[in-house]
Amino acid sequence: MQQHQQRLKEWVDHLAHWLPAQGPIKDFIHHNTLHAYQHLPFERAVRVAARMVGARPYLPLAEYRRMHGDGRISNAALAAVLKERGNSQGIDLEHLMNARGLDDGPAAGIATTGYRVRWRERYRLDMDARVHPILFRLISGYLDQGVAVWRMPHAQDSLYSAVRQMAEESFLPFPPFDHPEARRLLELEPEDAVLDVLDQFFGTTQQGERYLVEISLAHPGWSGMVHTVEASPSQLVLRRRARLMDFIALELILERVISLKEGAPRREVLAGPSEALLEMPVDREPEPSDVEKLQELWHEALERTYSDALLQTLAGHGGFLESISGQPSVQAFFCIDDRECSIRRHLEEVDPLAETYGTAGFFGVDCVFQGVDDAFPLKHCPVPISPKHLIREIPPKDRPRKKAQVAIHLQGGSSNTLVRGWLVSQILGFGAAVRLAWSLLSPKADVATVSALSKVDRDADLAVARSGDELHEAGYFVGYTAEEMADRVQGLLRSTGAAAKPLARLVVLLGHGASSVNNPYFSAYDCGACSGKAGAPNSRAFALMANDPKVREILLARGLQIPEDCWFVGGLHDTTRDEVDFYDLERLPASLQEDWRRFRRNLEQALGRNAQERCRRFALVPLSITETESRQEAFRRSTAIFEPRPELNHATNAAAIVGRRALTRGLFLDRRAFLNSYDPSLDPRGDILVSILSAVVPVCGGINLEYFFSRVDPKVYGAGSKLPHNVSGLIGVTNGTEGDLLTGLPTQMTETHDPVRLSIVVEQQPSIALEAATRNPGVLEWIHNGWVRYFCVVPAEQSVWRYQDGKMVRVEFSGASEPRVVSQSTMAFSGTRENAPVARILSEVRR
Repeated sequence: MQQHQQRLKEWVDHLAHWLPAQGPIKDFIHHNTLHAYQHLPFERAVRVAARMVGARPYLPLAEYRRMHGDGRISNAALAAVLKERGNSQGIDLEHLMNARGLDDGPAAGIATTGYRVRWRERYRLDMDARVHPILFRLISGYLDQGVAVWRMPHAQDSLYSAVRQMAEESFLPFPPFDHPEARRLLELEPEDAVLDVLDQFFGTTQQGERYLVEISLAHPGWSGMVHTVEASPSQLVLRRRARLMDFIALELILERVISLKEGAPRREVLAGPSEALLEMPVDREPEPSDVEKLQELWHEALERTYSDALLQTLAGHGGFLESISGQPSVQAFFCIDDRECSIRRHLEEVDPLAETYGTAGFFGVDCVFQGVDDAFPLKHCPVPISPKHLIREIPPKDRPRKKAQVAIHLQGGSSNTLVRGWLVSQILGFGAAVRLAWSLLSPKADVATVSALSKVDRDADLAVARSGDELHEAGYFVGYTAEEMADRVQGLLRSTGAAAKPLARLVVLLGHGASSVNNPYFSAYDCGACSGKAGAPNSRAFALMANDPKVREILLARGLQIPEDCWFVGGLHDTTRDEVDFYDLERLPASLQEDWRRFRRNLEQALGRNAQERCRRFALVPLSITETESRQEAFRRSTAIFEPRPELNHATNAAAIVGRRALTRGLFLDRRAFLNSYDPSLDPRGDILVSILSAVVPVCGGINLEYFFSRVDPKVYGAGSKLPHNVSGLIGVTNGTEGDLLTGLPTQMTETHDPVRLSIVVEQQPSIALEAATRNPGVLEWIHNGWVRYFCVVPAEQSVWRYQDGKMVRVEFSGASEPRVVSQSTMAFSGTRENAPVARILSEVRR
């Protein structure tokens, strides 16, 4: 028996590898949807995944052909792809354009082609329809994070134990767990219960293992969430001890009881399947079908159409603009987020003496943050980092506790009983209904909007510095020492190249967040580098660090001088409203007040242009909308409870550019590029580039691929339309009131997206770019297996190099492509809702 239990545990651990790794909605962090297949080359992986889960590997052929007709796939790219790959496969242009009679629908997945089909064929028994509603109610009640008025009994115990005790203690019927067979199985340990049921069904280990994969992939959302919680229970505020083994055991117990009630199946009915049924796509190399061969060629042409135009422009443009001579008027640091690409461009157009930089939006401040009215600290740094420092707000004296704390107390206290819960729901529910009706008739900024944005409290002090080794009750250092603060300030200025230039008198750091209401995906709109939180605490903390006299003394001793008249200001850019908020302005020196007023005027003008550029994407907004009207429209979208598209977030992202601002300044990139500042002249060995790629590749690549796959197959990889979504226990969303947890992104976030893999472009010599990519095995896997496309540019030579089979190969373009030239960037997107091509901005070129 122990041998069978050990094999079962190993198999459950193995099948967990194929499940989605999406966390609870409070920490909805973008990731590669097909992370389980990342060890495979991209084209093979999408075929394997399609056959495993029953999805589309690419867009339908008709859609690629429409893109070609619209000019989104160029003839030059098609010709190049056919020459390199198509001819060897016997595919010519006529076949690519006109092949008919091919089925390019979703593949048949394991969950829909295995034993479940036999249930239906032999006994007309839809086991999923009978089991899933019961199973999903149990798991959603168990994992509930405070939404349910009446909490599930014994939720402090394991999932399996909680159900067992409910079955034992219930005075009322608890079907189907009151069935004698269910009671017998619940007396066993989960592993033994699984083995018992599998033996009843099959009698063979191999068939049973295949069946566990089938039932898990029939509801990948809940299975994946249980595994995520098991692996990382700290992701839940109300901790739960859920195991995938427990979840599987409960499902099999339900199936066993229902099969007995229906008189099915006998072991011999399910036994003895063909080898083809037992074989899974991951066990063999799936050959591409005829339609997949065509899709691969079309898709390669789509990606090349975009990347070739971008790369040729960068190679010819880089270094064309001279650096700002003398001291800049302001230096503004933004997140690398693609939504900040446009606001940087507009600010530089409005103020030609402004310098902007891009860096990960946590600004090197690796912390957890606890606001004045937060019940617990939240992580504000990238997912792979394990923070050791706590930054917390110190409230003003005699400040009353806010409603947020009271609400948390009510949800976490003893009010969740049958009687008290009913009273709370009746009393508070009536008020909530009135407020909901009023918000529909008169949308406005309210507590819901503010809490989603997680702004810092301007009236509270931020405890950043520490002198001793004080530890928080959760084990964090409370603040940073002067040396630790100096490390973070030096790290940011050095990695972006700002340390090698004269600092402006005014240096601004803008984190970002996104205001919205009635939006379960709110954390996906915030800063991924801050673990799905707004970056306000990080920008404010960095500014306090950089302004600290002790920190400046340490930096001076290290050879980095921050002038006495230089001042740092932290703030937050609301990417939905196109509004900004700044902190600690009362500390701004009097000598900088005029500089500050000038900067704010320029920034407000840039924000108006940015809102206008964003609004042109919304189908119901007139293309003739003015800057003022655009700001009003942006605010309305952030406060309207019925608005499914508060903003389009990362839709259309396609590139990540790592280099000096001279490489991209004066270019219209249509908000499609992540921009990370980097000066190759300061990095002769590539050490800084290694660090940057370690963040840019998985973070930006994860964002890109979640949009990619949610767009390719909105039903399987995506979440479909937002409109029927309901939040389940603050864990995830489902369609309607029951059903599997939905993974991926809704169509309202992806419908404008062209699914192209991320083109990562670094400004560096090819030998250094190659070495930097190979020094981190995790980064190399992304690049070598083609999950991102990796390039480098050498502006002095106007050359472009591409990673291919372990080497950097010089790219020879089939034809010269000169970008458009426009008088200002507003002209580059005027009159169109579609992706606009790269353009040079005349006012910047002449600067």
